[in-house]
Amino acid sequence: MAKIVNNRNCILFTVFFSLILIIGLTIYKIYDTHLQRSFLVVEKRIIEGAKECVWNDECKESKITLGQLISLGYVKEEVNPKTKMYYNHNSYVINEDNNYTFYEEK
Repeated sequence: MAKIVNNRNCILFTVFFSLILIIGLTIYKIYDTHLQRSFLVVEKRIIEGAKECVWNDECKESKITLGQLISLGYVKEEVNPKTKMYYNHNSYVINEDNNYTFYEEK
């Protein structure tokens, strides 16, 4: 009889541990995906401001800083989704053959 109770406890513990593991990994994956998408949204907003600045011939260099975009009114102050702090004004967008890439300065 003690062996049956011991087996039942072992099975229940294994099922409970498996459920906790699955739920924990699912929550982590959802949070990580949300964070990546938040970064993507902010970066696209900054890149769109840089594209508009280039199209209006106000930004002629291939390296456009976030400070320039803010001072010209193409972008407002953006917040890093992970640290909840404003991006450094020295962060920049590089334009290489109409491929825009955002680089964050710490």
